[in-house]
Amino acid sequence: MTLEGITIAVNDMEAMRHFYQEVFKLDFNPFELAGNTLYTSHWEGIIFTLCPAEMAKIEAKQNKHQFDVLVNDLEESVVVVLKSGGSIMGDKMGNSTQKEIGIRDPDGNSLVLKEYTF
Repeated sequence: MTLEGITIAVNDMEAMRHFYQEVFKLDFNPFELAGNTLYTSHWEGIIFTLCPAEMAKIEAKQNKHQFDVLVNDLEESVVVVLKSGGSIMGDKMGNSTQKEIGIRDPDGNSLVLKEYTF
């Protein structure tokens, strides 16, 4: 089996599109489906789609998933997260081989950014 795609139901489409575009360098393309505009991109070979929450009939207040994302420079990534409408969850943690920090996107979904330091 192969994971082909991930769809996230979003409340603030413009803020979410901007955040994922700036932080993860995704190049979104809009498409129409059932009278709604969705945005899709490719993220490391996986189709990544932002879908309006009302279209998906999702009423979750907080995510039921969490992505762990490897980054080249954790400190630089945190700066981009904050400039792009995201926020930080807690303190940076790590050891001699790995650093990580929890972040939230504009809809409040949590992600973990990780940098390996060996």
